[in-house]
Amino acid sequence: MVLGHTVLAMVGSRPARVRCNTCQGEHNYRGSAVPARKAEPRDRPAVTSWEALLAKKDLARARRYTVREKFAEDEVLNHPVFGIGLVQEVRGDKIQVAFKADVKTLVHGRV
Repeated sequence: MVLGHTVLAMVGSRPARVRCNTCQGEHNYRGSAVPARKAEPRDRPAVTSWEALLAKKDLARARRYTVREKFAEDEVLNHPVFGIGLVQEVRGDKIQVAFKADVKTLVHGRV
């Protein structure tokens, strides 16, 4: 386990004696026990602009949102408060919709 230490003495540019900040014990500097970690590349989803999401969609065909209507993935809807939205995911009676300002989870298909 690597804990925080305070340097008490230096020899040149290298620490020689340290004090453990947890137990207050003093000992000779042992060097870095943990090898430096290399940054691993992460697979990140591509960021798409709002305009690019709706570029190929016919906004005139956007259906007005109500909880009674059922929507499908990749369908455009018109919400009375949030405006035009694109359904990104359907999970049972809930849909995840991307609006210009935010992504919202809404219910659908309720009678």
